[in-house]
Amino acid sequence: MKKLLILVLLFMPLGVFAQDDYTQGTYWTVSGVDTHDGKFDDYITDLNNGWKKSLDIQIKEGLVVSYKLFGNVNARAGEPNLYLMIEWKSGAAMLDNTQEYWDDHAKKLWGSREAGEVAGEERGKIRTLMSDVLLREISFK
Repeated sequence: MKKLLILVLLFMPLGVFAQDDYTQGTYWTVSGVDTHDGKFDDYITDLNNGWKKSLDIQIKEGLVVSYKLFGNVNARAGEPNLYLMIEWKSGAAMLDNTQEYWDDHAKKLWGSREAGEVAGEERGKIRTLMSDVLLREISFK
């Protein structure tokens, strides 16, 4: 019996033991954005009028925990000059909303989904979305 226990322990994945060292936390979406020349301030104003309001609503609804903006101070060629970060309550809070939810959300922000689409088209004239990643926070115990 002792030999069997030793064999089982030898062939167990090391990850089984490592999980005791950390906990998994909230999900974050991080979007890299490159604002067009001379349009940084315009884009920040646009974010304040739409993105921020949208996220404040989602915080009140319990879907989003927090959000942040980070400027890439020394952006090199081909890198975003702005990062938009959203901390979600859970993966489901981010992924499992229905189209009806987003339609109602657009009505709260712009009056209709169509008006929100027009605002998105206008936003495309002042920035380029370069990347989107989904991250999960990990904390040491």
